[in-house]
Amino acid sequence: MILFLASNIGGIKKENGKKYPVKFFEKNNFLNNLKKYLDCTKKFVLISSNPDDYEKNDLFLNIDIEALRLSDLIFDEYVILDRRNANSAESILKDANLIFLSGGNTLIQNKFFNQINLKKYLTNTNSVIVGISAGSINAAKNVFNSPESEDDLNNSPYLQGLELTNINVEPHFDLNNLTNDSKKIQIDSILSESNKRVLYGLTDGAYIIKNNSNCILYGESYKINHGSITKLCGDDNFLVIDDII
Repeated sequence: MILFLASNIGGIKKENGKKYPVKFFEKNNFLNNLKKYLDCTKKFVLISSNPDDYEKNDLFLNIDIEALRLSDLIFDEYVILDRRNANSAESILKDANLIFLSGGNTLIQNKFFNQINLKKYLTNTNSVIVGISAGSINAAKNVFNSPESEDDLNNSPYLQGLELTNINVEPHFDLNNLTNDSKKIQIDSILSESNKRVLYGLTDGAYIIKNNSNCILYGESYKINHGSITKLCGDDNFLVIDDII
């Protein structure tokens, strides 16, 4: 298994209220690295973050199909995994070459992942798995889902994840948000949690690759630990990190 943990990988743009497919990010060598690890393009599987929103799931699958094509990645088969075919998850995933763990609502996605026992099917896979935002958060063994609003405080931030890594990420991390009143609940929660574990703040375009030998961090990113934030890496650079709790 090759695991990518990312905030945003491109592939989509919003214009006049509509979503359009575009090429995946070449920033920080993302697309080149994705192609490097893909040894076959027979099946692509998109795992939904909202398993019951069939219309949106089909829309995002179609966008991904075109984004892959624009990125010179053509697959023989494309599948969306949601509630409609969840009973066939094992057969769908066993021969997948590329799997996207969608962005979206982390808690709803986490519940779906656990309902279908997704961890069981991904543990020993040979697939390339790309976590996107919520998908990257839920890839961890022990998930920390930082609350973004007062309503979120009604739910525990601690979730059981896919156990694909021990790394906890905070996607869409932006230093400018640290003094933003609308982000205060989330930032305070992140800083408090950093006294218990290391968190990696990934800006859009930054990502981590976990391969068979190490973990490599690409792009502008930050280590959040013991209440302090330290810049680890800038764009167009990379750094080897530990897959530790």
